[in-house]
Amino acid sequence: MTRHINKFIFGIATFLFAYTTYRAAVLSITWDEAFSYLQFVRHEIFIPEKYEMMDANNHFLNTWLNIYFVKWFGVSELVLRLPSLIAHLLFLFFSYKLIKNFDNKWLVLASFLIINLNPYILDFFSLSRGYGPSLGLMMTSIYFLYAYFVNEFKSKDAIYCCLFGALATLANFVLLNYFIVAFGIVLLIAGYSYIKNAKEDSRKHLTTIIISIAIVFLSLWFFIPNALKLKEAGALFYGGNNGFWTDTICTITERCFYELPYPHIFEQAAKGFLFVVLIASSVFVAYKVFKKRTTHSSLFLGALISLIFLCALSTLVQHYFLGTLLLIDRTAMFFVVLFNLTLVFLINELAKQNKKAGFFALIASAFVVFHFVWAFNLHYVFEWKSNADVKQMLTDLKKVVEIPKEKMNVDICIPLSFDQSINYYRAVDNLYWINTVERNATANFLFDYLYLEPKEFTSINTDSMIVFKRYPITGNIFGKPKDLPNLTKVCILQEHDFTKTASGVYTIDEKVEYAQGFSYIINDSITPGKIAQVVFKAQVLAPDIKQCDLGIIISLENKNGAYKWKRAYIQDYIKNADEWVDVSYTSLIPEEALAGDELKCYIWNQNKHKLLVKKMEFKWLSKP
Repeated sequence: MTRHINKFIFGIATFLFAYTTYRAAVLSITWDEAFSYLQFVRHEIFIPEKYEMMDANNHFLNTWLNIYFVKWFGVSELVLRLPSLIAHLLFLFFSYKLIKNFDNKWLVLASFLIINLNPYILDFFSLSRGYGPSLGLMMTSIYFLYAYFVNEFKSKDAIYCCLFGALATLANFVLLNYFIVAFGIVLLIAGYSYIKNAKEDSRKHLTTIIISIAIVFLSLWFFIPNALKLKEAGALFYGGNNGFWTDTICTITERCFYELPYPHIFEQAAKGFLFVVLIASSVFVAYKVFKKRTTHSSLFLGALISLIFLCALSTLVQHYFLGTLLLIDRTAMFFVVLFNLTLVFLINELAKQNKKAGFFALIASAFVVFHFVWAFNLHYVFEWKSNADVKQMLTDLKKVVEIPKEKMNVDICIPLSFDQSINYYRAVDNLYWINTVERNATANFLFDYLYLEPKEFTSINTDSMIVFKRYPITGNIFGKPKDLPNLTKVCILQEHDFTKTASGVYTIDEKVEYAQGFSYIINDSITPGKIAQVVFKAQVLAPDIKQCDLGIIISLENKNGAYKWKRAYIQDYIKNADEWVDVSYTSLIPEEALAGDELKCYIWNQNKHKLLVKKMEFKWLSKP
């Protein structure tokens, strides 16, 4: 029977890994994944010199692994998601090792299903984010914490527990809560054992204490300064301020239900069930300690309960004393893993007293199987569902695109949800004929094409738009304006032809941060039209693609400073080093532009790298 159960579990694990792998290969890149690649991976930034508002999106371990994977295998969705897939293997393997010694083999199967069939958590094993790696490494760390109890407190198990806890935190700083608490449990046990046990055993516990402290000290030496820099940059803005119950418990419970149309009472029952399990587990462990009937597995159950309560306390302390926001939805996923482990270990302990207790696990596993089957899909992930059709939209755009010769590219009007995803495919697939996209507060019919979410589409005059396609999964709409203004009149033309200079080129190097460009003071003869756009063109050569993180900047300034600032990366246009290419970047003139404002177009060499330029051109286009 044991052999058959193990084969069945192996089959389930194989299916789940195939599921996450297939989705990793085919799902459209999401906003956060694209941002991490565009800002950090392709520029090979291991640790930013200066932190900005969105830099919490840089999950260190995931970024570092991706830098090397892209070097070795090239860039693709599957390659960028390899760290999460590797983490899924760790999660599957060590979750099985944790429960394989349960006395009831049907309970082993049920427990494996309970731990591994959460569709929301499975999403993150198919994404290039730090959440999947952090959970896989945390599960590995938890296994070694369990082994520390079972193997008579061997030093290597405690050390591995702390080491993998540190790696989990490197994947996602949220796991610092788990890491510190797990280390505290190890230190408490090792310290108690060192004081209590005979001299011949003391060296083992002293080794555990010294090495564990060293791992934690070195880890915090890296984690804390970087976390503080993120906080100072305002990057830790994702979270809640409404209380632990509302922000953490309610949001992660809602996500785990995957927006499926269950009766609302199911969600309320799930929250109540959570409290029942935690209270029952606490009472059970307390009773065992009071009666002096503890076993290694019951002590480990106590460790799991401690992890949950102390991690919750840790987040509350940080919130009230350090001003950090409370964990919400995906940042609180590790609580789900800890709770599921607590549930199955409690049922296992109760089943030792009464075999009928194992039926609770069978009932719970039946529900999670039903839930997983209902949530099963090969098209989207819950958290970034709106991004599911970006890749298909670009394929559809290729079939209908008409590129105005005056500017060499087309503009796509989009809301916040799509800019990074489209820019990722634009850069990776060399779609230079698409202008670097930026989010728009409202739909704008001055753009060549529009790709809108349903809420934006319903807020516009839909009769003014030709709809090419509605995407059934997301409800997103792709189309173009019926009457696009004819912006072909050249009101201003400025040029730099460096081929006529003595050197034949303009060299932007480490001595130049703000390269030569164009500046224009808007006058009254232009502003009344309001409908206009600027076009910046250049012919450039990059000696080193990896070091080509220079940006094309178009900005508008008044006496109060810049009120419009747009950037496109030159690296997006370059296929090969030491090869001349044409770049083109356009921008609509905003309605608030007034006579006397200054328009600037230039190349920004923020990190002091090298670029050669033959020609530059700036045009202001308006209606004939």
